[in-house]
Amino acid sequence: MSIIMEPRDIEPAVSFATPLPWMTFLSEATIRAALATQAYRSGVVRLVDPDLSGCTHLVATRHGLFATDGCDLRRVAHGFFYGITVRDDAIYVFEAGDWPRSPTRRGRIVRFRRVGERIAAVDVLATGLDNGCHQIDLIDDRLCVLDTYHQRVLRFAVDGGVPETLCPIGPARDGDWAGGYVHVNSLIAYDDAILLLLHNGADRTGRASEIARLTRDWRLVDRTPLDGLGCHNLALLENGAVLTCGSFAGDLVATDGLKVPVCDMMTRGLSVDAGGIVVGGSAFADRAVRDTAGGALVFLDRAYRPLGRIAVPGPVTEVRRIDGQDRSLSPYLADLTKTKSA
Repeated sequence: MSIIMEPRDIEPAVSFATPLPWMTFLSEATIRAALATQAYRSGVVRLVDPDLSGCTHLVATRHGLFATDGCDLRRVAHGFFYGITVRDDAIYVFEAGDWPRSPTRRGRIVRFRRVGERIAAVDVLATGLDNGCHQIDLIDDRLCVLDTYHQRVLRFAVDGGVPETLCPIGPARDGDWAGGYVHVNSLIAYDDAILLLLHNGADRTGRASEIARLTRDWRLVDRTPLDGLGCHNLALLENGAVLTCGSFAGDLVATDGLKVPVCDMMTRGLSVDAGGIVVGGSAFADRAVRDTAGGALVFLDRAYRPLGRIAVPGPVTEVRRIDGQDRSLSPYLADLTKTKSA
C-alpha cells in the first residue's frame, strides 16, 4: 500500500467547445470514477491533508473524506467514502473504487493512524468488497461492515483478514422488497444488544423503517417500527432512547417519540456528543444521480436548536467525532458501560 499526496481539487481533463450541463456532469463523474479505480488497483490512498488540528469531526461523502471544525471543511482524502468508525488513535473508513452500484467489487477498508492531530500512517486492511457497503463499526473487537445490497454483515479482525459472513435478517436479493430485502444501512451495539437499522424502501413499499434488535451473538430478537421513512444512522441517547435520521422528511426521530425537523435535505450521517449534534444532509435526487449531488452539515445543540450550517461538495454519507467520543459509535458506548460498572 502506498500514499500519494493529491491536490485539493481535480479539474476535469475533458472539455467541449460548447459544453452542455450534462456533458460537464458526465466528464467530471467519469474522471472521478476512473481515478478511484486507478487508486484501488494500485493500492494508493489519495491523502490530501494529514493535518486534523482544530477539527472535531470527520465527514464521509462520495466526493471525498473531509474534516470540519464546525465552520469550514478541510479535505483529508479523495475518493468515494461511506462508513467511518473510530477507536483510540485508529480511524477506519470504507472506500469504494467505483460507483456504489457498480458490480466491480472494488470496495476496501482503509485505516488511518493518528499521532496527536495528524494522520501518521495509512493501511489498507481489506479489498474486494462490494462497492455499496454502508456503515462500519467495531463491535466485540471485530470490524463489522454492512454489505447492504447483499443483506449481510462482514466481520473482520481489527487488522483485516478473511471475514466471517453473518445474515441475521435472512438472505434476500437486492431490491426484492417482497422477498425480504430491507436495505440494512446502520448498526450499533450497547449493553447486551446489537441494533440494525432497516431502511425498508418506503418510496417503493410504503413501509416505515424499523430497528432490529439482536443478541450479542447476532440472533434476531425483534423488530420495532420507527416514526420515519427511509431512515439512516443510530445513536444512543442518555435516556436510553435511540436517535436516527428520518431521512425522507429531513428530520431526526427517536424511539421515545421525539421528532425534530433539521433541513430541506435528506438527513443521513449523525454524530451525538455531550455538547451537540451534527447531522449530514444530501440533496433530494433520483438514485441514479444522487451521488453527484450536493450536501450540507447541520449543527444543533443538545436541545435540537440550530447552531449553524455549512455546505459540503457532495452528499454526506457519514459523520463521526475524530476523538471517538460519539454516542453513535459502539466502542464509545462500550467504554461508557465499563465506566458505569467500575
